[in-house]
Amino acid sequence: MLVAYEVDSHRPSLQSRSWNALLRPTFKQLTRILPASRFEIRLIRAVSEWGSVLAGADAIPHVPVRLTTDAGDVRGEWVGQEPVPGDKLMLYAHGSAYSVCSPRTHRAFIAALSRRTGRRAFSLDYRLGPEHQFPAAHEDIVAAYLWLLDRGHQPADIILAGDSAGGHLSLSLCGELRRRGLAMPAGLVLFSPLVDGSFTAATDEYRRSGDPAVVPAYARRLIRHYFRTAEPGDPRFDVSLEAGPDMPPTLIISGKGEMMRGDAMLWQRAQAAVQGRYCEVQIWPGQAHVFSIFGLVPEARLTMVEVARFIAQLDNGWFDGHTEGNAGDEPLAAEA
Repeated sequence: MLVAYEVDSHRPSLQSRSWNALLRPTFKQLTRILPASRFEIRLIRAVSEWGSVLAGADAIPHVPVRLTTDAGDVRGEWVGQEPVPGDKLMLYAHGSAYSVCSPRTHRAFIAALSRRTGRRAFSLDYRLGPEHQFPAAHEDIVAAYLWLLDRGHQPADIILAGDSAGGHLSLSLCGELRRRGLAMPAGLVLFSPLVDGSFTAATDEYRRSGDPAVVPAYARRLIRHYFRTAEPGDPRFDVSLEAGPDMPPTLIISGKGEMMRGDAMLWQRAQAAVQGRYCEVQIWPGQAHVFSIFGLVPEARLTMVEVARFIAQLDNGWFDGHTEGNAGDEPLAAEA
């Protein structure tokens, strides 16, 4: 079953409209001229890290992980209590163009997700560009997943989650598991995921509906630091090539006002073409990129309810009877 719809019963909140109105004449205009240089990346990282510290991120319980396995180095942290085999858990990959952000910047959001869903969470600290090149981050998430299996966790107990570039990583991991003949995780929860590393889908969407926060040329300049060595036909670069009938049940949450809406619909169409399993794409009117992470926006709290509902359905086996793909399904949101 493939479902794509706009959450048209919800009128954008005053907070989200005010946030978008602030971004359009300020940061968005800056992205037209910012070079996305190495110095700029270091500055954004520093501001993000210190902002997270001032917001109280370091007070949130977490257990750092730094170890070397046969599959590679594993870096990240358990947010909250460390699980034992048999516990339900989440492997989370943060976003921000494979260049900025970290487990610390996303710690509050991941802790909230963990509490809301009742799942332990491992937040991946993967390698970023420009210091590291493709496919370093892909190798890191593969190593982390294999490490979880070595710890005794079962694929059926693991959910992959991520935002933006972290959503891209989650999808590329599933393709790698298929190539290695390993079991897929139980499900995927993706927030405004990147699907096409060339930003073609995002650019096409931007021409149709714009974006309140950023222009696609800037995002492309930023992410090129990591993807410089990627080949266009590599499914770890354009993960729409990873679509398949064996992909886990998936929930994608995207804003109608963002250019990455095009990537969400690209993935839904790719899954439809291969008679894929359950894939639900929610398009929220008036919302910007990865709006779910901004707790002051009411819509962010509402999407937490949707994620908890989806994971409860997974745990209750609801998708066992709703796995038939239908290539004739038309993604409603793609028509707008």
